[in-house]
Amino acid sequence: MRVALLIQYDGTNYYGWQVQVDPHTVQGILEKALETVFGKPIGLVGSGRTDSGVHALGQVAHFDIEDSSIPDRSIWMAVNRHLPDDIRVIASQRVAADFHSRFAAKLRRYRYEVNLAQNVMRRNFQWYVRFPLIIEELHQAAGLILGTHDFSSFCYAGTETENMNCNISDATWQVESATHLSFHIQGDRFLHHMVRMLVGSMIEVARGKWEKDQFINLLDVPHRQAHAVTAPAKGLALMRVSYPEKFQLDWMVDQQRLASPVE
Repeated sequence: MRVALLIQYDGTNYYGWQVQVDPHTVQGILEKALETVFGKPIGLVGSGRTDSGVHALGQVAHFDIEDSSIPDRSIWMAVNRHLPDDIRVIASQRVAADFHSRFAAKLRRYRYEVNLAQNVMRRNFQWYVRFPLIIEELHQAAGLILGTHDFSSFCYAGTETENMNCNISDATWQVESATHLSFHIQGDRFLHHMVRMLVGSMIEVARGKWEKDQFINLLDVPHRQAHAVTAPAKGLALMRVSYPEKFQLDWMVDQQRLASPVE
C-alpha cells in the first residue's frame, strides 16, 4: 500500500530535505525512523526539496509498504517516537497507488518572514533586514510576479531543469507589525532558490539600492547568469502542498489547524 505523510520540521540543523552523502537531512532522519518502525528500509518521496536551513509546516511525502500491522492513520504516531523534536509527522493516510507526492501536486505555498528589528527568539525563522524599507515598493514588485513567467533570472545557475516557466497565482506582502513583514507566494512549481531570490531582489528595490526597472528587467529578460540577490534560507517555510480532487487528502480539511498555526 501507499501511505502519505504530512510533515513539519525546523530545518535549522539539517542539510535540507533530500538524502545526500551527509545523512543528516530531514528525509534521511525520517527514513531511519520508518525503518525502525517497519523493520526494513523504506524509501520516502517528498513533494519537493527544501534547501539547508529552510523549514516546513506542510511538507507531504509518500512511501510504499507491502503490509502493515499499524493502521494507516496511526503510522504518524509510531514514527514520531523515533524522531527528534524538530521533525514531526502530524498526519498519515493511505492513498491511491498512483498518488505521487511530487508529481501529483498542483500548487505549493511558501511563506518568507522578514524582521526589521533584531529578535533573538526568532533568529532561526526570520531574516533581519537592518535597512528601512519602502513597503509600497514591495507591494508593487510582488504584483509583477503574478502570472506565468520564465524565472531563469531567479534560479540557481547550476539548475539542470530546462523548463523555467512557473505560474504564480498569489504573491503578497503582509505587514504583520511595524517591524515584522511576511511574503506569501503560491504557484504550480518553483525553481531552485527561486523564492529566496525573488525576496532578496524585492528587498533591494524596497531599500532603494535597485531601481524598480532592474527588477522588471530580470522578469522580462530572463537569464541564467542574472545577478539576483538571494535571501537567507532561514526565513523560508513550505506551508502547504495541494493536490487534485481525485487525490484529496482527508487532512487537507484541517490543514489550516494542523499545518499553519502561524498564519
